[in-house]
Amino acid sequence: MTIGELINTTGKQHSPYMGTLVNHLPMGQMALYRLTGNTEKSIEYTRYFTQRFRINPFKTGAAPIGSLEECLGNREDYESCLMVAEEQAKKQGIESLISEILNIYPFGMSSGLFHVLIRLAYAVEGLRLDPVLEAETLRALAYYVTAYREAGLLERRIATADIFHEMNALANHSRIRKLLDEKSSMGQKLKALYEDDTYLHMGFLLSGSETEKTQSLLALLLPAFDQTVSIVVLHCITGLHALLTLRPYFRDFEEAFDIYTTCCLTHLLTVEKLDYRKQETASESPDWDEIIRRGTASRDVHAIKFTYTCHELYLRTGMERLKQSVMHQINKN
Repeated sequence: MTIGELINTTGKQHSPYMGTLVNHLPMGQMALYRLTGNTEKSIEYTRYFTQRFRINPFKTGAAPIGSLEECLGNREDYESCLMVAEEQAKKQGIESLISEILNIYPFGMSSGLFHVLIRLAYAVEGLRLDPVLEAETLRALAYYVTAYREAGLLERRIATADIFHEMNALANHSRIRKLLDEKSSMGQKLKALYEDDTYLHMGFLLSGSETEKTQSLLALLLPAFDQTVSIVVLHCITGLHALLTLRPYFRDFEEAFDIYTTCCLTHLLTVEKLDYRKQETASESPDWDEIIRRGTASRDVHAIKFTYTCHELYLRTGMERLKQSVMHQINKN
């Protein structure tokens, strides 16, 4: 069985949703394959995951709808949305459809804690390996649309060197702290921030090249993750990897990066007790062969995915700091 056949077999059976959570299986399957080149590893993990977790089944007999817009933000319409996406792909081609959805709905990229962006990026990477994974790409697009929650866009720009000072100013501002303390859920906190004039005025975007902005965000995110091993911070990092993977599909990637930066910083503010500071790289870290061996031996799908993300970001940036952070997640379990 090829990796494409495996992902399609389980993808046809399951929804992207797992109760109130997200079905990580297709991402875990692809990450294991990309890290090891071994389909058997992905098959074995599939057995474990499907026995261990209850994934929402794919609902048959879904009512047809007329457009993607009709199911925007409604997870109950996933199956109907998928039918529309399949018809659209037949007319215009999958590559065109990916670009269309990302450019019409860029403010949805952080929906489901960035999982809409992450699953689509994994699907696109799979499509490059095997054309049969067009089916998985369509499932990812239907998930992107039905999970849609709209973010915002900050305006003020700062130099990348000022990111720690500016982030601490945000996190410690009395108005912003009060705003966050009054809300109980992450969704409520995000909504409150996007609607607050103080945050919209003080929040920031980054100046510089794409490489400079990527490295600056990672310099902020990786120590924050090491402090907390927070699932929110982890997905800000895996979301960045997904955004960079999907770069060719955005008509204005600088704007897409600004939207991602807005989403990332807003999500970070919902994580309590974070002190944003530079942190030195550990003097010794395992090499990537050892990290991958340990990461792919994990039963934790986040450890598997994070190993893949950090290795891919290392190939892009050469940042040794990534090794330290991925070991925190691997050793957590």
